[in-house]
Amino acid sequence: MIDSEFASRASVYLRDKDFDLIVRNALKDIFGEPLASSVIFQIGGKESIMEPSIFEKKIRLVFGPGADLILGYVIKKLENPRKRIIRKR
Repeated sequence: MIDSEFASRASVYLRDKDFDLIVRNALKDIFGEPLASSVIFQIGGKESIMEPSIFEKKIRLVFGPGADLILGYVIKKLENPRKRIIRKR
């Protein structure tokens, strides 16, 4: 994803949705509960997941090129919040 493309795409889907809850759920899907909390802490706490542009900036600082995978999944969660990653056991 190109810088700032995430924020503009996310704002299209937000409407009445709580961005921070969607981000938190997406991170839980990707990393599991304990690591999701650690990621949120590493990127600056709850304030970092309140606004799409701030979240994008912070997640890119921590994950570099790997941030695209996380941002892409958050967009999918915004489009359809019921989608989850199904892990094979």
